[in-house]
Amino acid sequence: MAAAIGCSDNGPPKPTDPNAIDQTLQELAAFGNKRVGTAPGAQAGAYVMQRMMKAGLTSVHMEPFQFPRHVVDAQSFSATVDGSAMSPAFEVFEGSGAGHADADIVYVGTAHPAEVAAVDLHGKIALLDRDRSYHRSAQYANVAAAGAVAMLYNSLADGNLIQVGSVRFDGWSALGPIPAITIGNADGSVLEDAAKAGKTLHAVIDVQAHAEPSTGNNVIGRIEGTDPSGMIVLGAHYDTWFTGSCDNGGGVAALLAMAERRMKEGKPKYTLVFVGYDGEEVALYGGYDYLRKHRIVGKDPILAVLNFEMPSARMSSLLGLARSNHQALDDALKAAGLGIDYPLYAGMELVPTIFGGLIPTDIQGIYRNGVPTASTAVDSPWYHTVEDTPDKVDLDAEALDVDDFDKALGLLLADDKSAFAGLDDKLWQATLSAAPRGASDPLVIDTVVSDALGVPQANAPVDAVLLVDDFFAAATAHTMSDATGHATFTFTADEAGMGSGNRFVHVSSGPTFPYVEQILPLQ
Repeated sequence: MAAAIGCSDNGPPKPTDPNAIDQTLQELAAFGNKRVGTAPGAQAGAYVMQRMMKAGLTSVHMEPFQFPRHVVDAQSFSATVDGSAMSPAFEVFEGSGAGHADADIVYVGTAHPAEVAAVDLHGKIALLDRDRSYHRSAQYANVAAAGAVAMLYNSLADGNLIQVGSVRFDGWSALGPIPAITIGNADGSVLEDAAKAGKTLHAVIDVQAHAEPSTGNNVIGRIEGTDPSGMIVLGAHYDTWFTGSCDNGGGVAALLAMAERRMKEGKPKYTLVFVGYDGEEVALYGGYDYLRKHRIVGKDPILAVLNFEMPSARMSSLLGLARSNHQALDDALKAAGLGIDYPLYAGMELVPTIFGGLIPTDIQGIYRNGVPTASTAVDSPWYHTVEDTPDKVDLDAEALDVDDFDKALGLLLADDKSAFAGLDDKLWQATLSAAPRGASDPLVIDTVVSDALGVPQANAPVDAVLLVDDFFAAATAHTMSDATGHATFTFTADEAGMGSGNRFVHVSSGPTFPYVEQILPLQ
């Protein structure tokens, strides 16, 4: 009789080898800056696919998606302190707006709402510090809304290293409202000290940029289970800024190590799906594309999602693991020792309260859609800099984390499907429907928003975006729910007819940030 898929005559798998983790990191590092839509990014995707096939996963394939890629055409920056010139090195943020700003600089701390409200930013350039938790895109949205004409971001990394990233707060706009650049901490501190001393600071920032269509690719492989009515998804994004070994080469290394371990542990009860997400660093594109294709359209029976986002880093001062409020998930993670591996062990609902309304990793959409989820997150002194290289990953810690996640996965696989049922009580739910329409008619979307118990939510902010050709925003709309939790959005026939590919309406709602996100595919 043929051996069952994944069976081994060698007994249970041995502890994960840190050297194997390092080898994956080194091989990924060779591709360099793996931005979505670039040749190195495509090479990294092909590498993940090859590794999945080598591990013995089945149905290994790529799933492409289209998105607007931010391209910088020209950039310049100069500043003066009481008339004395300085020209620090700088980078333009992904998602920065195009434009010319010639204005005085105002320091706004970390640009939390209260700090922004305390100063007059109209017509000024906002100078602000990186906050390790409050996301840069929230900072960008805050200063732009307050009338700033540009954002100047002070990195926190040592050695005057410049930290980069995306500032797409809404997730879809490739070009934001104002130019945004980032400089090293040594240069930023000179400006901040001068501002605190009451000196006059002035800057000229010019960013010329445009958006162009591009393609990203999720990479997917499976281990088929004995019960086809359930699946558990494990994922990590492979696109990076620069070498990106902590963020997120380490996550990819953990994902591949988990796949290799599970192939040695026999046929699982539920199907295991392994996903290498693309485009996370830009707008969480890979996570949303998987959500759309496999939960919304494909109706896959996804029981839970485990996400490896920066699972380890040397000299980390924050080791976090967030999970949705599902008892089976919580029990499995704790029993496997992951609450010890990651001392900042918390409910997923706390993440957006800290980060300014975002869950800045691929599970944001699928968590808001109601699927039990868990994700790692650690900080790193070299986050989003050229120094995020393989030697910055804590190999021993990551190998232990992989083994413990494997234990947790084993416990989840032993649970009955009913253990994953029910909605996280911190979330809301929404139902969407489109009115019948002809080609020349407007598109009317009706939404009903309720809490986890089904109680309608009155006077709640409700936002909608019509996305065409996968991830190109054709139109956005905002309203408030009525006394019965209903909200209606109308998009014009021209808007609804834009593009030639996939069309979706994304609707989100929550009192201060989204507690629910629902997606309606359109014909």
